[in-house]
Amino acid sequence: MAASRSGFPSELCAGVEQDFVCSSRLQSTQYRLDAPAFLSQTQLSSFIPSSASSTKLSGLADVFTVYIQSPVLAYVAPFKNSRPYMTTSELGEYQSGRLTHVSLTADPRLLGWEIKRGNIVISRSGRVGESYWVDKKLNGALVGDSFRVVPHDRDDACFLFAVLSSNFARDFLSGSAYGSVVDHASLDQLRNFPLPKVSPSVRARISEKIKEVVSLRERAYDLLDNTQEAILRTNALPRLEGSTLAGGAFHSVQVKCSEVVRQVGGSSEFRLEAHFHNPVARTAIANIQKCPSAKKTVGQLSHDVIMGGRFKRNYVESDYGTPFLSGKNIVQIRPTDLKHLSNSQTDGLDELLIKRGWILVTCSGTIGRTCFVWHNFEDYAASQHILRVLPDSQQVDPGYLYAFLSSSYGYEQILRFRHGSVIDEITDRQLSKVLVPLPPEAKQKEIGDQVRLAYEKRAEALKLEDEAQEILLNALKGKATKES
Repeated sequence: MAASRSGFPSELCAGVEQDFVCSSRLQSTQYRLDAPAFLSQTQLSSFIPSSASSTKLSGLADVFTVYIQSPVLAYVAPFKNSRPYMTTSELGEYQSGRLTHVSLTADPRLLGWEIKRGNIVISRSGRVGESYWVDKKLNGALVGDSFRVVPHDRDDACFLFAVLSSNFARDFLSGSAYGSVVDHASLDQLRNFPLPKVSPSVRARISEKIKEVVSLRERAYDLLDNTQEAILRTNALPRLEGSTLAGGAFHSVQVKCSEVVRQVGGSSEFRLEAHFHNPVARTAIANIQKCPSAKKTVGQLSHDVIMGGRFKRNYVESDYGTPFLSGKNIVQIRPTDLKHLSNSQTDGLDELLIKRGWILVTCSGTIGRTCFVWHNFEDYAASQHILRVLPDSQQVDPGYLYAFLSSSYGYEQILRFRHGSVIDEITDRQLSKVLVPLPPEAKQKEIGDQVRLAYEKRAEALKLEDEAQEILLNALKGKATKES
C-alpha cells in the first residue's frame, strides 16, 4: 500500500483533509491535539492574515460568563420580583410575550444572569458560537450558560455584533469547542478572538445597517404588541388573568358531568383530564361568547386546516433542494439547522409547499407556536408537526386571524386540546374548533395591516443584516488579497 504524507495508507485518507501543524501552535490552542482546534485557526487566518491586522475582542469589550452553582429555578407567574428565564436558543426567537418567569426571591443570585439592552450574548454550550443582540424585548431577561460581551464604547457595539455573528466567527468558536457529548466553548478562546481592522468607512457602513436592523425588529415587536391590545379593545374582551403555564400553583375546579358529555361549542370531546377543563381556557371561551362581535370557528373561517402527512425525506445541499421547516424554525429570527428536501426525489413535493397568507401552528411537542406566512417562508416545505390554516379572505382578514390565534385567547384554546402520553399533540380537527370573535371588516383589516407591516419589517431587517455581512466579508477578502 502506498502511504500518504501523514503516514496513513492513502486508501484510508481518501476524502480526508490533512494539515501539518507546528508544535509552537499548540500553546495558542491551549495544548489541544484534536483537529477542529487547528482547523478553526486556519479558517480564520484566511480572513485575518496576521496579528498586526487584528485586535483581541477583550481589548474592546468586557467578555465574561456568570456561573451559578445549583441555581434554584422556582417557576412563577410574573410578579415584581420575578424575571423572564430563557435559554440561549430562545434568544433567537420572536418572543410572543408568553415567557417563563422565575422568582428572584427564591434565589437572588439569579440576578447575575440578567442581560441588558445593547449587550451581545453568545451561546457556550450545545450549538456553540451563536450570537444574539439584546434588544428592548429581551432587556432584563435571565440567561444562563452563555458568554456576555459588553462593549466598552457603545459606538463599537453594532460592528462587534456583525463580526461575532458572522459565519467565520461562529466556525472559529465551534471549531475550538470541547466535550464528548455536549460541545462547550472556552471563555479564553472568545476573549482572544481576533477582531479584524477595517477602514472607518466600512466600519461605519456596517454599523449603520445593524442599527437599522435593530430598529426595524423593535418596530415590528411594537406593531405586533399593538395588535394584541387591539384584539382585546376591538372585541371588548377583558385581559385574561392567570395562565396554564404558571407554575407552583394548584387550582381545583368543579366540572359538571353534563359539561363533559354535552357538546359545548362543539368541542367537548368527552375529555376528563384537567387541562382540557382549564379555567383560563373556559373563561376565554365564555368571554368570547359574551362579547358583541360575531363568532365563528377557525374551521368555518378557513378553506382548509391541513395536517401534513409523513413521507420519506431525502435531504440534499441547498442548491438542489427546497427549504424544509421544522416546528422551531417558524418562530426563529433566522432559521438555524434548516434542512433541504430533494427536488427530484421527494414525491408530492408541491403538496408540501406553503403559500403567502397561510397561518402555521405547531401541533407536536411545543404546542401553539404561530407564524404568518408573509415575506418569509413562501414556497418552503413544512413538516407534519406544523398545521397549515388556509384563511378564507372573504370571511376574515388573514392577518387578523393570525393575530387572534397568537393572542392569549387563541393560545389558551389551542393548548386545552393537547393530548399524548409522552409528546403533546393536537390535530387539524381540534384547531378547527377554536372560537374566533369577528369585529367589523374595517377593524379586522386595521389589525391585519399592522401584522403584515410587522412581517415586512422583519424581512427588511434580515435583508439588511445579510448586506452588512456581505460588506464585512468583501472587506476582509479584499484586505487578505492585498496583504498577500
